Amino acid sequence: MQTNPLIKDNSYLRHFWHPVCSMKELEMSSPSGLGPLAVKLLNEHLVVAKLGGKIVAMRDRCPHRSAKLSAGKVVGDDLQCPYHGWQYRADGACSHIPALPEGPIPSKARVERFDCEERYGLIWVRLDSSYDCTEIPHFSAANDPKFKIIIQEPYYWKSSAERRWENFTDFSHFAFVHPKTLFDPNAAQPPLVPMDRVNGQFHFVYDTPKGMDVNKLAIIGKFSYICSMPFAINLSSLKYSDNTTSVLFNVACPVSDTEAKNYFIFAREKHDDSDWPHIAFNDLVFAEDKPIIESESPQYIPDDEVSVVTDKVSTQYRKWLRELEAAAKQGKEAFNKALNGRVLESDRVYPE
Repeated sequence: MQTNPLIKDNSYLRHFWHPVCSMKELEMSSPSGLGPLAVKLLNEHLVVAKLGGKIVAMRDRCPHRSAKLSAGKVVGDDLQCPYHGWQYRADGACSHIPALPEGPIPSKARVERFDCEERYGLIWVRLDSSYDCTEIPHFSAANDPKFKIIIQEPYYWKSSAERRWENFTDFSHFAFVHPKTLFDPNAAQPPLVPMDRVNGQFHFVYDTPKGMDVNKLAIIGKFSYICSMPFAINLSSLKYSDNTTSVLFNVACPVSDTEAKNYFIFAREKHDDSDWPHIAFNDLVFAEDKPIIESESPQYIPDDEVSVVTDKVSTQYRKWLRELEAAAKQGKEAFNKALNGRVLESDRVYPE
């Protein structure tokens, strides 16, 4: 497998929470609605299931003869292996061996489990909790009653999660990839936005040029970004045409170095019209982006790309990733400082 010359050791990403599936995917994975469901995160094969009322994520491997537990089934409050019927509780410990009903059960008969939580209709997993200084990304509309929240179907891109993040925050591509969809093709020069680091997030605001003639479903207005590292984007917007607000939440799951599973949630202030035109419009925008992003070679981010001043968002993002990678090797305190230390635009000296 090729390695990323910019991020030489992606192990630091194991300290973060990542979405691995939606609740809908889990519920549809079996007639019981409890799973199990096979997922993949950072090249690790995992199984997600609801055991005893709790959603759990474990390594997708039975310690007996290495069969995939995701091919098994939920029996009572346990997950049963499809090969020999060994059963595992929510804590990963083996509770029953059919061939040896009276025991003893070997102490090593335990499946590794990981931090797992449901939030925003998505199931989040953290592979390494040893630093315990990361949080599930921020979605500002989650508990706001004025919004109607829609979770779109997840979609896969043959590209890294880093590339997907950069695509969603890239202002310079609108005029060329989304002409008349998101942006006027005559407005190709984006503004340089101030960027602050606050509690593991990038904060910046982009004010769309007024008077552009684009699709009526496009949000032309003022955009406020809160980007939770490493791959989540909370985009609040005020639409100039009707003074309505909306929130877009985009997060990429790093399935592998060259594949991302993407989740998109949008919250609308208007509740009286159909969701489908908005879903179709979002799908159209993603379809315009996908072939371009998948054509980038390599699919990971190399260290020899040429950047200019209008690439400020991506260059600052890459800089922070490098700092997090280096800090993770130094220990929890260094990683926490690199992630959650407050760095304001006014304190920076450019170029960097």
